[in-house]
Amino acid sequence: MSKEFIEFKGNIPANVSKDASYSIKRNKHGEYVIGLVYRSVDEEIWYPSTDEHGELVDKINEIKLYFSGSPGGKFYINEYSQVLVPAADSKYYYAGEYHNPIFFEFEGKKISGEAIDFDGKQLQAGDIWVGPHAGIPYILNAGGKDITYRYSPRENVIIEKKLSREVGKTVALSVAKEIAIIKGNNGGRFYVNEYKNIFAPIHSEYGNDYIYVGKLNLDNWFPKPDMDQVCETEKVV
Repeated sequence: MSKEFIEFKGNIPANVSKDASYSIKRNKHGEYVIGLVYRSVDEEIWYPSTDEHGELVDKINEIKLYFSGSPGGKFYINEYSQVLVPAADSKYYYAGEYHNPIFFEFEGKKISGEAIDFDGKQLQAGDIWVGPHAGIPYILNAGGKDITYRYSPRENVIIEKKLSREVGKTVALSVAKEIAIIKGNNGGRFYVNEYKNIFAPIHSEYGNDYIYVGKLNLDNWFPKPDMDQVCETEKVV
């Protein structure tokens, strides 16, 4: 029996570090759960997991099994709650929207993509980001003048999407400048998670620290990928 899967054609998180994604893995009981690689501020690496999202796990594993022959592996959730699943054919597939919050309990701490610290206090722009690094990457242009991402609509073709083309130069400049206040005018990569929180790596003498930038306003952002339209033309059977 054939299956139909929808290839995702929006911003995909290619070439990001291992801790920039969620993953499906087996727990000690042999059950598939959602896991995370978490780098703590004191340089420990934690491996928390949660078994609270069985329906999402099943959807992702269905895609993984079809294209890779085995379940488990990375997935991402973008700022529009769309679930993106990388497959063995180097493409990403759409696993629907998921709006239930994913968080992890580890050694008495709650690890969440919400903008709060381990004591439940609201983060302010410029604070150390203690949440997961799972998110979708964007590029702040040098000088804080625009925001971009790239994607490949088909083989041997790359498109650079500019926020200024989507919302106008004035609005894009305003958004970019707000991020540049925290990220710096040299620009570079920052991330947006499913909670619409923005965080960015900042280089230090010890490597990269992650800093909370602020909350994204989707009214001043790239449009939501229209998966209803994609369904008509980009199904993989």
